[in-house]
Amino acid sequence: MRARLDAALRERDAARKAADAAEAEFRDAMRQALDAGVTVTEVAELTGYHRNSVRRIVDSADDQGG
Repeated sequence: MRARLDAALRERDAARKAADAAEAEFRDAMRQALDAGVTVTEVAELTGYHRNSVRRIVDSADDQGG
C-alpha cells in the first residue's frame, strides 16, 4: 500500500509540474500575441477569458519575470 501511495504522489507531482509549465506557456503565448499587435479583445475571444482577466494574467506574468 505504501508503494502505491508513493507512486500516486509522484504522479500527482509530475502532473502539477506539467500543468504549471502549460500555464506558463499559455501566459507567454498571450503576452507574445499582445506584443505582436493582437488586441486584448481578440485574445479574450480566442481564450474565453474576460478582457480584464487577460490583462491581469499578462501583468501578473510580467511581474513574476515570466
